[in-house]
Amino acid sequence: MPMWYWFFHVVCTILRFIVHCALAFRYWGKGKTVPRVKNPLLLKSAAKLAEEIREGKIKSEAVIRAYTERIVEVEPYINATVDRCFSAALEEAKEVDELIASGRHSKKQLAEKKPLLGVPISIKVLLIVKGLRCTAGSLLFENLRAAEDSPSVALLKKAGAIIIATTNSAEMGMDFETNNILHGKTCNPFDTSKTSGGSSGGESALVAASGSVLGLGNDLLGSIRVPCHFTGLFGHKPSVGLVPNLGCHPTPDPRTVPYLSSGPMCRYAEDLIISMRILSSQSGIPVNFGQKVDFKNIKIYYMKEIRTPMMAPVDSDIALALKSAVSYFTKNYNLETKEVKMDCLYDANRAVTNLILSRTKDMKATLTAGKETFIDEKLEMVKFLFGKSILSKGPLVTLNGSKIKLFVDRSRTPYYEKMVKSWEVEFDSFLDENSVLLMPTLPIPAPYHDEMTLFLPSTCYTSIFNVLGFPSTQCPLGYNSNGMPYGIQIVGCKNNDALTIACAVELEKAFGGWKEPRI
Repeated sequence: MPMWYWFFHVVCTILRFIVHCALAFRYWGKGKTVPRVKNPLLLKSAAKLAEEIREGKIKSEAVIRAYTERIVEVEPYINATVDRCFSAALEEAKEVDELIASGRHSKKQLAEKKPLLGVPISIKVLLIVKGLRCTAGSLLFENLRAAEDSPSVALLKKAGAIIIATTNSAEMGMDFETNNILHGKTCNPFDTSKTSGGSSGGESALVAASGSVLGLGNDLLGSIRVPCHFTGLFGHKPSVGLVPNLGCHPTPDPRTVPYLSSGPMCRYAEDLIISMRILSSQSGIPVNFGQKVDFKNIKIYYMKEIRTPMMAPVDSDIALALKSAVSYFTKNYNLETKEVKMDCLYDANRAVTNLILSRTKDMKATLTAGKETFIDEKLEMVKFLFGKSILSKGPLVTLNGSKIKLFVDRSRTPYYEKMVKSWEVEFDSFLDENSVLLMPTLPIPAPYHDEMTLFLPSTCYTSIFNVLGFPSTQCPLGYNSNGMPYGIQIVGCKNNDALTIACAVELEKAFGGWKEPRI
């Protein structure tokens, strides 16, 4: 490696160490864990709840009431919700119970037409829900309400799901931590001194705290997978075009929409199957979710790390978890496994940053949804230093950074587009319908609040698959000595989502999946 590589690597390592020590001192003894679950209804999967509601074994009203009570219990710890729809949800649940009691539809009909009938879900606030606030976590949209449902929300509602809450997000989705001026800071239910990630951090915190059984988030650079990794959840970023991406607020530039994916976040792997069947039902792309997989015929590839100058080294627990997952498939199915090293990802950070930002024609108009005349981003950055800005860190860095040639050089966009094409060729050379790639979701478990900024270069572990359009499933694999969860991601070729999820289901059986936060 050249000398400049080692210079940047050493500087970043020292800076991360200093900041980590400072934040560890700041939060010493302040981290809390959410209370343990008392109601057993909260520990059933969405698929199981739906089945038992259809069969009349449990009432939807009882399930909704259990979850609303849990939200009230954990919200003081995690600050995850934006709007709560408790009264409306209870009314819907009563209607569901009456429908089932009437016997007008058979259990089979309900399972086919409304597979999530009576099941409570939560929605990230960036995805619009009719009648509820669509604030994007920003003071600019504090009182804005949605006139319609986003297509993905509409699909879940049509399947019988009942929305109980919308959840906090990084402002305008522009950060890997969920902390904004309007709704405040969302905390990790395993340790409230740690971040729950972003931008879908409210969703991950609520689901992991058993305040929701199934959440809907969206993912531009890892905004589903990173929060799920930090909170011990399963999360899926679908293949490009598989799930509708319209109905976000603010509305992204059409040229960046292919990089964006809406997808499920949940505690139980089987809920990825039922939710993806629903969310992909109108795509026209044939994906057989829940198919029986003969793992003896599957090839497992694995990547231990991505090396760039500012990248954090892979945590030893995560490295061991990856090795254990590979060993599990090898020992139980006598599979062919092979390590891959991709030097072509060396400049992944600059490539992804350039492509995302350069494809947005007018970043200011896009993020502010037509309110750009109210914002002077340079002035707001100065005001931010004194705690007076109306914008939080994420959008400020994005607005100002998009004008700096070092980060966004539009003359080099064709070069980076060609680079991504070369990545695709490289991945396609070994990924096919019978193979998957296992690799870290991120090289670290959840850091302290305000520490994630130093790990932004490490998010290329997830963001490369947004620009490639490949499916990626985050799968929890264990907990470190401090009780913090971590996982790996399972990547497949385009439209091979069913296989990555099937692998997650298999690893859940082997490693136990999500577990309650320990006090």
